[in-house]
Amino acid sequence: MPELLVIGTSHHTAGVAEREAFALAQDQATALLRAIHADRAYDEALVLSTCNRTELYVTPCGGGPPDPLPDLLARIGRARQMPAPEPDTGRMYRHADRDAVRHLFRVAASLDSQIVGETEILGQVKAAYRLAIDARTAGFLLNRLLHRAFRVGKRVRTETALGQGSAGVPQAAVELAGHIFAGLDEKTVLLVGAGQTAEAVARTLIRRGAGRLIVANRTLYRAQQLALDLAASPPRHEGDEATQTCGGNGTSPESAQTPTPATETIELDGLANAVLKADLVITSTGATDPVLTSEALAPALRRRANPVMIVDIAVPRDVDPALGRLETVYLYDLDDLDRLVARNLARRRHEVPRAEAIVADELEAFERWLASRQVAPTIRLLKKRMRAIRRRQIDQYARQFTGADHDELEAFAESMGKRVLHHPIALLKQLATDGATSQRLATTDLVRRLFDLDAMEDTEDAADATGADEED
Repeated sequence: MPELLVIGTSHHTAGVAEREAFALAQDQATALLRAIHADRAYDEALVLSTCNRTELYVTPCGGGPPDPLPDLLARIGRARQMPAPEPDTGRMYRHADRDAVRHLFRVAASLDSQIVGETEILGQVKAAYRLAIDARTAGFLLNRLLHRAFRVGKRVRTETALGQGSAGVPQAAVELAGHIFAGLDEKTVLLVGAGQTAEAVARTLIRRGAGRLIVANRTLYRAQQLALDLAASPPRHEGDEATQTCGGNGTSPESAQTPTPATETIELDGLANAVLKADLVITSTGATDPVLTSEALAPALRRRANPVMIVDIAVPRDVDPALGRLETVYLYDLDDLDRLVARNLARRRHEVPRAEAIVADELEAFERWLASRQVAPTIRLLKKRMRAIRRRQIDQYARQFTGADHDELEAFAESMGKRVLHHPIALLKQLATDGATSQRLATTDLVRRLFDLDAMEDTEDAADATGADEED
């Protein structure tokens, strides 16, 4: 039976329709975790459900099912109030122990994301951990494991450039503007269109601190609805490339929300006046003909004192190419953005080996820690610690005893040491036989800290490194 098991499905193994059979909203994930806590079928559990993945991490206990997969799928079905998903190995994956730890570390590092390097996933993992804590299903092992995963994600962010540069068109449009303007905090941005792409652009603009937004749309109601959505659910500082409005278990980044700037909504017949106010224009309508025409806007644009930047991310194009020939207009289209995205993706691919090396390094460190918390090495070090204590005490008082008395001192000290260790060792052996993983690891950790066994193990490692011999 593995100590840690993860089952899941993601964009790597299943399409959107197939992933929907596993997706868990926050209340469903909470219900699933509470049910696991109530019947004690698993020692610990965590649910990570995002737009692109649903994963269930568990530490089985002695009384659990011999094959957890059917049981876990049945639990997902009950939480969704739907039939249990089929155990289709083609659209699901299953990892145990070391492979499960490595998988989580790669997820936290965004190496397993649909857009490698996206920043939202680490916040989603943290939110999943908080959900498990609230449901009381995060015990000793998951606590240590998740904090190590957070460390992996932080190291990848700070020690590599994996997350630098936008890899999506809406975000690249704002990044391109960032190359032109020193900052967007005092800029007015005209957003032409109010669909999903426009919303992604708007949320990225807000995260980048845009000072004011003007939303223009053929239907004023849709522009007003977008403004209301932005105000009701302000984007957070991170996660530029992830869809903030997708479902899941509430696993959004834990960073603070960004205030929504002042937002004005207009119909398309007000574009001429809006263009005069804007420093940046980003268009993303579904129109078949240009919305920003030279005939309608050239007179207004010629009167501008300062140039305006226009980014056209629509197909077909929203902007008449003739406007780009005006001295007061800097016009960019999808070809420019595609080149920027391609450069960013190439840079990210170059950083992947460095990120993978961090995952490998942290995996090795976690495995060393986990191995040290097993019962056998703990008992060995515990006996060694007691022998060292016995030897120091005998050496201290040996001069007061001679002959047979000295032999009795040796026997007494050895007997006392065995009596002191009898119950701790018996408990450790019992936990090794029938104890839950979390309880066993927590107990060995406590014993190691009470007797300072980690320091003794470090001394052994140093002796091994120098070739020194030490009595065991």
